[in-house]
Amino acid sequence: MTTIDELRTPAGAEIGAKNSGPGGVPSRRRAPRFSPRLLIRLLLFLTAVAGLYLAWVIGSHHFASYILPGPSPVWASFKSAVSRGVWATDVEATLSHMFLAYGITIGIGLPLGILIGRFWVIEDLSRALLIFLQTVPTVVLIALALIFVGTTATGVIAVTVASCLTYFTLNVIQGTKSIDRDLIEMARSYGASELTIMRSIILPSVVPYFLAGGRITLGVAWQVTLFGEYLMGTPGIGFQVSAAIKLLDTASVYAWGLSVVVLTIAFEYGVFRPVEALLTRHMRRSD
Repeated sequence: MTTIDELRTPAGAEIGAKNSGPGGVPSRRRAPRFSPRLLIRLLLFLTAVAGLYLAWVIGSHHFASYILPGPSPVWASFKSAVSRGVWATDVEATLSHMFLAYGITIGIGLPLGILIGRFWVIEDLSRALLIFLQTVPTVVLIALALIFVGTTATGVIAVTVASCLTYFTLNVIQGTKSIDRDLIEMARSYGASELTIMRSIILPSVVPYFLAGGRITLGVAWQVTLFGEYLMGTPGIGFQVSAAIKLLDTASVYAWGLSVVVLTIAFEYGVFRPVEALLTRHMRRSD
């Protein structure tokens, strides 16, 4: 019986023939050259950062220090938090809350989104829950967490998962529904198992929607985690921002806020984009 892998053989042979040299010996691929476009994009990014910094310096001279402090007091506040060990402790607490909630969201949202996208019965059963999570305000979720869990890290994580789940799951549902049904039926007609269909058709097709949902969910997770720590008094960056606001320490507020920005950029370029390149390598091969 013919399998899906056998169906791919002619295309794979054709690609191999194109990449072969004289005598059928595979030719070596050329090493990727440095693109001038990459340098231009880097320069544009640095120019934008420099423009924002210049606007900050100019603005700090036109507003009072308790409204818009300059870079010097913000840097001094940051160094003070680092030297006292507060920065490392609270950043670690916030990252643990956020990434645990982020992992739970992906672990639940990916299989749930695929099931909802493939089976209309599950879609109808889960519709009410998704609508509730999509429309209920975050402050209401925080109030419910305070009632049932209290001011604990579990409450912050639960609120973050509840707020992020819909954003990620809806993207996966849309990706699953966009799959060509005829392709799945053709695979079944050749005797492919459900596991093979999932591995060879569904998961590769969902990858772009998975990445888009993951990027959106990451931003939401940051916001909700900080908001939960702020209102629930749980140790973390949000709690430190709340304490700084009460003391009218605007420099510390800016220092913690910029810390979040830097951490987000570091995660984007250090983790998310390498994972994105790994998951989309099959798309580059097909180009």
